Amino acid sequence: MSEGQQRTDSIPFASPHLGEDGIRVTHSYPADSTIMMTSVTYHWHTPPGVPDVCLRGHHDDPEVITAVMEALDDFARSLRLPGAAH
Repeated sequence: MSEGQQRTDSIPFASPHLGEDGIRVTHSYPADSTIMMTSVTYHWHTPPGVPDVCLRGHHDDPEVITAVMEALDDFARSLRLPGAAH
């Protein structure tokens, strides 16, 4: 898999329950020669390699992920993790 075919974007992501210091990471990468996959992860208390929450928005069309991102974000903002004191 070529590094050039992979794309990772991260943006700050605040949550009323988990804190203001969150990060949302979207990662697009080829699954094979014809399918492009996208995953969405959210991080508040862990480094980006180890997500607090992984919403596997795996789909072969990154535009589909973009279309549902608002709903994914709303869901992520509603989460309360056990032991997360904020």
